[in-house]
Amino acid sequence: MAGYGLLGGVAVVLAIITFGIPWIVKEYFPWRSLWAQRHGRPTVTTQSYKGRTALITGANGAFGSRAAKLFAHREIDTLVLVDVMDCGRVKKEIEEELTDAGKPVPRILVWKIDMMTFEGCQQVGQKARELKYLDHVLLTAGILAFNRRESPRAGKLCTSLQVNFLSTALISLLLLPRLKASPETPTPVMTFVTTFGIYPSSFTMGMPKTGSYLKRLSNNKEGMEQAHQYGRSKALLLYFARELAARTTATLAAGKGIRKVTINSADPGSA
Repeated sequence: MAGYGLLGGVAVVLAIITFGIPWIVKEYFPWRSLWAQRHGRPTVTTQSYKGRTALITGANGAFGSRAAKLFAHREIDTLVLVDVMDCGRVKKEIEEELTDAGKPVPRILVWKIDMMTFEGCQQVGQKARELKYLDHVLLTAGILAFNRRESPRAGKLCTSLQVNFLSTALISLLLLPRLKASPETPTPVMTFVTTFGIYPSSFTMGMPKTGSYLKRLSNNKEGMEQAHQYGRSKALLLYFARELAARTTATLAAGKGIRKVTINSADPGSA
């Protein structure tokens, strides 16, 4: 009997090594995806955005500023740069690059907002009413904070949850009714930018037994959970984006008058 018990224990250990560990690694660290991306070279398939209007949040950051330049070099008509910091530098760079290349310079609007507050987010919705068309919304705004800080005027939640999730979600809701395709665009598009950091942060996102889930995620102490706060906030944003897409599709199918809109998410990878 002891021999059978030993064999059974060995079988369990082998099963854990063979199936359990790879599953855990796959669930919490997307190494296969990252390995497949090592030689990835994303290609912009749209050759021209002529006549269209694009709005980018986080336009002063690495992803946002690069996306703005891609739009600009493809004949975008109006480019709206939104950020907590002044995007004047990005605007100047775009204008100089296009002038040197002999390309037309689009109309570039710079909107400076405070995403730490809901009032600041509402300013985006108010200003968007001035736009004749809004074909593309790219939501890249986000902060990566390894030290916990509270948003000063938004329910005392940590800044990561406030900016990366709540404020971005609010801006998307305010802009959704404003999404109206120009004659050159079949369907307006809203894109949420997420992160592969969702995977390793997922094991720190357990539900609390009682109380607010957002406060539970916000009130973590310094340490491992705070290090995963960026991924956790982006995971919440991804859940929101999926639900928003589902509800928008259902409303459209019910014939309630909403315009057709494409809502998707994009993971820029480990760049």
